[in-house]
Amino acid sequence: MHGGGGVADTLDFAAELLHSRWKRAVDILWRETVRRRTASLAERERAKSTRRMKNLQRIVRRALSEYHRIELERQRRAEEPFRRG
Repeated sequence: MHGGGGVADTLDFAAELLHSRWKRAVDILWRETVRRRTASLAERERAKSTRRMKNLQRIVRRALSEYHRIELERQRRAEEPFRRG
């Protein structure tokens, strides 16, 4: 019997959650970009939009980084039984 199934399940759930968060952040970033291009915003609104864009870009980068880290961990754990073999 092979142990560590709980960790694999946790990593699967974490990767799924991070992937969903990344997709959501990219979607919001895209909508904000389109809105910004199509609207003639007052200077104050443009400043708010710029802050939102920067924050969303940071969220996208962080979520993608975390998702990548989890995926690498999942791959490493999946390969362990073959290395011991």
